[in-house]
Amino acid sequence: MPSKCLQELISLLELNGELSRIYVPANPVLEIAGITDRVCKEPDGGRALLFEDPVGSVFKLATNIFGSKKRVCLALGIENLDELTSTVSRLLNQIANPELESLGSQIAALPEFRNFAPDSSIQSDPDLYLMESPDLTAFPFLKSWPDDGNASGYGRYITLPQVFTTDPDGGTSNCGIYRVQIRSEREVAIRWKVRSGAARHSEQFLQAGKAMPVAIVLGGEPATLFSAMFPLPQNLDEMTFAGFIRGARLKTALCKTLPLQVPIGAEVVIEGYVEPGETVLEGPFGNHTGFYSADGLAAVMKVTAVSHRHNAIIPATVVGMPPMEDCWMMQAWERVLFAILRRIIPEIKGIYFPLISVFHQSGIIFLENPRPGMVRNIALQLWSMSWFASAKLLLFVSDETLNTDLSSIIWKSINVTDFSDDIIRDETTNRIAIDSTGCSVSSREIALSEETLRIIATRWKEYGLA
Repeated sequence: MPSKCLQELISLLELNGELSRIYVPANPVLEIAGITDRVCKEPDGGRALLFEDPVGSVFKLATNIFGSKKRVCLALGIENLDELTSTVSRLLNQIANPELESLGSQIAALPEFRNFAPDSSIQSDPDLYLMESPDLTAFPFLKSWPDDGNASGYGRYITLPQVFTTDPDGGTSNCGIYRVQIRSEREVAIRWKVRSGAARHSEQFLQAGKAMPVAIVLGGEPATLFSAMFPLPQNLDEMTFAGFIRGARLKTALCKTLPLQVPIGAEVVIEGYVEPGETVLEGPFGNHTGFYSADGLAAVMKVTAVSHRHNAIIPATVVGMPPMEDCWMMQAWERVLFAILRRIIPEIKGIYFPLISVFHQSGIIFLENPRPGMVRNIALQLWSMSWFASAKLLLFVSDETLNTDLSSIIWKSINVTDFSDDIIRDETTNRIAIDSTGCSVSSREIALSEETLRIIATRWKEYGLA
């Protein structure tokens, strides 16, 4: 079963030997991020970290919670990430003629999916207590990298926020992860992602001349965080999708000062309004690419209420040069994306995003029975999708290499690629696809016969090499 809240997950991680508690004081300004970065670089992502005594706060802080394949599976209550592919594939198979442009609406219309819409019958979250006077500086939010926030002098950020918004009529909701900069006790800056659901809502409120209600949730069920992180097809409700992948409806409650529903089980809920057109300079910010993203204008949110558990644990992530925690989280999205791609393009039999390139949308595409010209057509299809819009490099290979290691794939690709003809370049964006399927290569790969391999296997002990 998936964990019902962050604290339940932390207990589960400790039970499985996946958690280290740090009892000595550690500073949320740079020090905690530095510790986390070093642990993230350990084999298989190191351990999750629970900082018991962050400097300047009575609240504990957890990092690297989802920083390994095992921890992602524990959080989602699954044995293997491929279960996500199977679960989503079962749903997509109920759509007779899936169309990429309307896929979100097609999924949302399925009775099985609608059955997982959130249960909003609960009045309020009984574990949350309202701060008498909202004060965001009471929490140990991180400054991760030296130049974070230098354009405006505010370097501390909420790095795992689930940001809830709706359109002005309250009919279409959205939950996404956007970086949130702490500016004062009752003010934050939020940098919407271009073309995101929250950005669309913000524009609608701007056109209407109304302040937009925003709720920021920390913690809660891991499935909600992953759904907020996934770039789901448009018009697909994140909280319904969270219920679908966890196999049970989420329970939500009304915010204390806003007309917004948020999931129960959170560690902290921050409520407020974004005034139409009011912006401040935010950034730069050390990004998941390993480089700083530039400073720019961000929306201003005025906080109206803050609620938290008495023993709240603040979840945080540190992003930077891979491998980091978010790379492992994106492997879960890779498995969901594969289910979508193989339904839209049946020739795709596998995808793999190496940790080092996952945030450049660059990876390996495995094709069944590749033919001359197939790669070019499929590359153009993928580049037309938002999920591959900035994919700098796509490597297409035959599905014969599907279950081999990365070194073997690269070795074979170098041998079967004609670099004078097999490079496909998108001239407008300088994106590149490489046809390493070998479908036009006449040379044969050397290999021992099955009979020879059988003889060697049966005589291995006789050789004295066992």
